[in-house]
Amino acid sequence: MSGRRIVPVSTLVRYLKGQLEGNPVLHGVLIEGEISNLRKPYSGHWYFSLKDDTASMACVMFSSRNRNVRFDPKNGDKVIVRADVTVYESEGRMQMMVDAMKPSGIGDLYLQLEALKKKLSAEGLFQDIYKKPLPLYPMSIGIVTGNHTAALSDVLVTLKKRWPIAKAVVYPAAVQGEGAAVQIIDALHKADAAGHDIILLVRGGGSLEDLWCFNDEQLARVVFAMHTPIVTGVGHEIDTTLVDYVSDHRANTPTGAVEAATPDIHEVEDLLHTYQTRMIHQMQVRMGNAEKQLVHLSSSPVLSRPENLYNQRQMKLDYLRERILGYTSVLKEERNRFEQLSHSLSQQIHTKESLLMQKSMDYRSRMMMACLGRIHQEQSELRNLHTRLSTDEKMALERRRSDLEKQMRLLDAYSPLKILDRGYAVVSKDGSAVHDVSQLQTGDMVKIRFGVGSASAAIRDTRKEP
Repeated sequence: MSGRRIVPVSTLVRYLKGQLEGNPVLHGVLIEGEISNLRKPYSGHWYFSLKDDTASMACVMFSSRNRNVRFDPKNGDKVIVRADVTVYESEGRMQMMVDAMKPSGIGDLYLQLEALKKKLSAEGLFQDIYKKPLPLYPMSIGIVTGNHTAALSDVLVTLKKRWPIAKAVVYPAAVQGEGAAVQIIDALHKADAAGHDIILLVRGGGSLEDLWCFNDEQLARVVFAMHTPIVTGVGHEIDTTLVDYVSDHRANTPTGAVEAATPDIHEVEDLLHTYQTRMIHQMQVRMGNAEKQLVHLSSSPVLSRPENLYNQRQMKLDYLRERILGYTSVLKEERNRFEQLSHSLSQQIHTKESLLMQKSMDYRSRMMMACLGRIHQEQSELRNLHTRLSTDEKMALERRRSDLEKQMRLLDAYSPLKILDRGYAVVSKDGSAVHDVSQLQTGDMVKIRFGVGSASAAIRDTRKEP
């Protein structure tokens, strides 16, 4: 035993389970045998053994699968099952998970059907991406079924109750026996070429042998290739044929096919009535709101007394014009006042210079008379004093003149009339000055005030300068 790896039992069982479930040969195996030890507990699952003369194997068929079995199996029944081979881990025994069961008497047909299903499924004929959507309100319906059959009668009665406004055309064909598949194919080709909105392929219930023509491979390929959406309703709820897998929609019964293909006219009428009611209500609401708005606008002062729109603005314009004229008078008065002050200041400066000169001369004379010996010294001091005095007076005068000129320049620079004299203008709209081009629109009338006079203009276009 040295050199071999030791594993638990559970590991070996899981390994065997994985090997069996991973083998595609053991998936969907068809096995024939006799039922024994059948148990049907409260859970609904079936537990039994499938045996022959030399071997037996445990089987389980869960309730989700066995509800589709069309007969009541008993111990001793010979059946054909489709199952996957697996391992029941807790007991370490092999068993079969059964998903379909048929009596052994129809085994050959069942095998043929399963083979065809696998073949067409592998080609992709069952995929939903190829199924055409059904029209919501079909007005032309083709019906392929047996002539003078209960299925046709059920379809026409249901159609008359459910969607009587549609035109129905029947394409009769044999739906059972030898040659039935060929007749059904011919009827389908005629219906497909007629340009119907939808086609119903229906037949009543029957045994597997009765419904076998609907498992024909060529018929299934024709149904798949049709241009018109097709609904199948073959047999009863438990019956499923090959055409059901390739059709655009599969119904349980012929009546169910009509219900799947058409709307209920009463429901459509109710829906239309609901839409009509909503539309009328919305129109009434809109008209009521419009009427209220009309009454409100008709009573507005703007419409009753339109002159109020410009009276207030005219008054404001007159007020602003008077203020501008008042500013002009004030500026003229201030300018005259500054000119008078300047003239007076000039006279005062001249008088002061004269007095200073006279005082200087008197002082020199007295000094010459008082002290002839110091005349040269006094003259020198007098010259120095005169020089300093003249310099100080001139500097003071220059400062006063500079301040005066600066004040006059500022006053002149801030004068609105001065700005207008330089070529600028004041643009106003509805009595208010325009500061931004966004206040204007094409076609607006504006007034332009210049340094001398004014003008009116219409705006042709506007643009914001960067």
